[in-house]
Amino acid sequence: MRTEYLPLQSKITTRMEHLEKDKDHAASTSAANKIQKEIGRLRKQKEEILKFDENLHHYADKKISLDLDDGVKVNYGKFGDLLAEVKAVTGKKQ
Repeated sequence: MRTEYLPLQSKITTRMEHLEKDKDHAASTSAANKIQKEIGRLRKQKEEILKFDENLHHYADKKISLDLDDGVKVNYGKFGDLLAEVKAVTGKKQ
């Protein structure tokens, strides 16, 4: 999973750099504002990916072993807040 997100981070950074250049050459204030809004959205996505990558790295370092006989609830719960809807699956808070 981590190797899939690293290229995405660089693509987001490249896109943000291109948008910054476009913003500098925008024909109108509204166009510049629209570009700035897109840059903000991409910045939030990049921050979210970085946070997820750090969390994923933490759990990868734990080298968690899974036992299929334990069932989904137990195995899913071993990954804390890394996976979506932990409470729905395990019945416990994240």
